[in-house]
Amino acid sequence: MKKDYLIWILKGAAMGAADAVPGVSGGTIALITGIYERFIAALASFKPSLWQFIKRKDIKGLWQHIDGPFLLCLGIGILVSLFTVLNVVHWLLTIAAPVVWSFFMGIILVSLWQLSSARVWRMVDILLLLGGLSIAVFFATATATSITVNPLTLVLGGILAISAMLLPGISGSFMLLLLGLYPVVVEAVHEREFIIVAWVALGCAIGIVSFSRILHWTLLRWHDRVMSFMLGFVAGALVKVWPWQFNFNWYLPSNFEQVSGNEPYILYSLVSTVLGGVLVALLYKRTEK
Repeated sequence: MKKDYLIWILKGAAMGAADAVPGVSGGTIALITGIYERFIAALASFKPSLWQFIKRKDIKGLWQHIDGPFLLCLGIGILVSLFTVLNVVHWLLTIAAPVVWSFFMGIILVSLWQLSSARVWRMVDILLLLGGLSIAVFFATATATSITVNPLTLVLGGILAISAMLLPGISGSFMLLLLGLYPVVVEAVHEREFIIVAWVALGCAIGIVSFSRILHWTLLRWHDRVMSFMLGFVAGALVKVWPWQFNFNWYLPSNFEQVSGNEPYILYSLVSTVLGGVLVALLYKRTEK
């Protein structure tokens, strides 16, 4: 059991590392590492019926009902990773962004192969995959808008951001960026404007409780169809992790240096892609055991 705790912490750390990269979703890593459905089910367990455990003072039953050990280990991994990896990742994105993006591209490519090769594909699954891919690409290439900042829009922004974060392939921070709220939230955190942060946090809480239950319900009833749709989201994430991107535009390695003035790091990027792929392949073998 202690071995499981360590594995859950490591998978949580991987989710945190992904969330530290703009445009990459922790939900993608959860799906890749085989914990997505359990993660959604645990979040969906937060509902009014929990009050019955509290009334009976059945803390042990409450802890088991919400899959407490699993969520706690994931939370520890995510927080540790965010606080330790965040600065490193942002530093690497500053000096050698193609290498970082290539690593995640390797992870996603091999994961798509692993997740899709074991499935029996029907026409409806292919259509759902293409639908998920189209939506993910739309969000990845959409231009930012600007909305009026007030309590209602902040709460709605929090709901949409956390809902996007629960879906593979879509980043919550990128959703805030599309809504024009990302600079507002970052500035509020930096300036300790807790009222703005509180409104966004309220939206996130509402989004987690409501959207996780919707996802859990759909997974229970149409598991294979939902997974096909989500694989489309994962495939769409490849657009966001294209290594040679600059100012939201995508270039070939040969043109990247001319446009951006930055080194394309072609060889290092190829090695990084292979490392990402090998890492996730080893993780799959470990999970199968």
